[in-house]
Amino acid sequence: MNEFIDVKIDKENLERAIRIIPQALKFELGDAFDHIGRSFLGTFRKERFHGPPGVYGDGAYGLYGTFRRASLVSQTIEGMGLEIFSESKVSKRHEFGERVMPEQQALAVPIKSLNADVMYTAGNRLKKQYKYPAQLNKTFVITSRGKSFLAKWMSGRLRFLYVFKPYVDVRARLEFYHTWDELQGKIFTYINQAVDRALAKV
Repeated sequence: MNEFIDVKIDKENLERAIRIIPQALKFELGDAFDHIGRSFLGTFRKERFHGPPGVYGDGAYGLYGTFRRASLVSQTIEGMGLEIFSESKVSKRHEFGERVMPEQQALAVPIKSLNADVMYTAGNRLKKQYKYPAQLNKTFVITSRGKSFLAKWMSGRLRFLYVFKPYVDVRARLEFYHTWDELQGKIFTYINQAVDRALAKV
């Protein structure tokens, strides 16, 4: 095991620092929480936002860009902390899994395997004009073998752009909480180092 990683918080040192040098401890813990937040988001971004087994959504304008970190400021050390969150419904969907139902009769699901060169960016994001299939011009519905497709002639080629489905099951694959749990040892280490730095000032 890497010697850098601690398996628990040194409570004895922490309680001692709270008693004898609380202001220095608050400063050092604030710095530690900042490192913890940046370290977690860096790992989370690298491991879960570049496609399977995670999702596509890297960058400020992708799903990753919906995540925020905030330090919890408090007059007491016990009230200090770190919050990392996303208010995006899509991130929740990818974290826990969800069955997506249509607002009307069916969902128009992009057929990426046939149209990645046309409908998707180099970063694997659906292009803006293809996010709203009802607004596309000169499309028509084709039914074949019990399935319905939204198609369009493009540069002399018939493209099956979307398939209509009664629902879509989104698998849980973001693993926000799992990634956090995997970093517990590193988190404990940052906190213990912050306590040690504070006690070194006595």
